[in-house]
Amino acid sequence: LHKLKEYDNSTRILEEAMTHSNDPMILNIIGKNYQASGDYEKAEEYLIRSTHRLPGRIYPYYLLAKLYAEPQYLQPEKLKYAAEIVLTKEPKVQSTAVKEMREEVKKLLK
Repeated sequence: LHKLKEYDNSTRILEEAMTHSNDPMILNIIGKNYQASGDYEKAEEYLIRSTHRLPGRIYPYYLLAKLYAEPQYLQPEKLKYAAEIVLTKEPKVQSTAVKEMREEVKKLLK
């Protein structure tokens, strides 16, 4: 539903899924739904919750960096903080996804 841009329906179903699962990806997608809908503070809230759920993951920090780089929600200090984590946190497994996230975050900082 997120990919179909049905953000409200996606969020509603994912909120229900949260009652059955602790998967932080649910929080990430809800955050992305709110960001796509322009509710940046709610997006930030869910993405931060995701970082608390599994602090070792790089992906939610990457999503936060992208959120903080949004022209309508530009937050340079928070962007710098989230980007620093993406660039320095040691991943459990090196992957092309981690490399791509790091490259994109470097571009956001320019």
